[in-house]
Amino acid sequence: MDEPDFISVGEIVKAQGIQGEVKVIPHTDNLERYHQIRRVFFKDTAGWRELKIQSFRQFNGFVLMKFLGIDNMTAADSLGRGLMMIPRSERPELEDGRYYYDQIEGLRVFTVEGKYLGAIVKILETGANDVYVVKDGLREILIPALKNVIKEIDLKQARMLVEPLPGLLEE
Repeated sequence: MDEPDFISVGEIVKAQGIQGEVKVIPHTDNLERYHQIRRVFFKDTAGWRELKIQSFRQFNGFVLMKFLGIDNMTAADSLGRGLMMIPRSERPELEDGRYYYDQIEGLRVFTVEGKYLGAIVKILETGANDVYVVKDGLREILIPALKNVIKEIDLKQARMLVEPLPGLLEE
């Protein structure tokens, strides 16, 4: 299994209760996406294992997930701790104008006038809106992910066009 072709959708942290559920830290901002995922892959000491999702529910900021064939605490405990992965090709579609972080990271950023600013190296979650960390050599620019700033995202060309707020590019 080629890991770069897989993405993490959550992390199993421990068994929860006697029915075989596991406690999961979700790696999504929208838990409804789990409804579109039927199976996950999990790496344990024996290698990669396919787990079919039977059900899930929200619980105190976590997700409690039940897998087919994992029917008691001992079986759930045997999973241990680790990442739940899905093939990149099976990840749920996002609505128009929304992107996965790995689609944004690495994009080349240009102003609407055509000036190259650098590439997105990281995304910061600030609460109000994400902020793209754009780096060109030693220079780092923080670009807020706002509709009035981000004018175009072209995944095929791996580029983003921005109209920086006044003062954003001044040194």
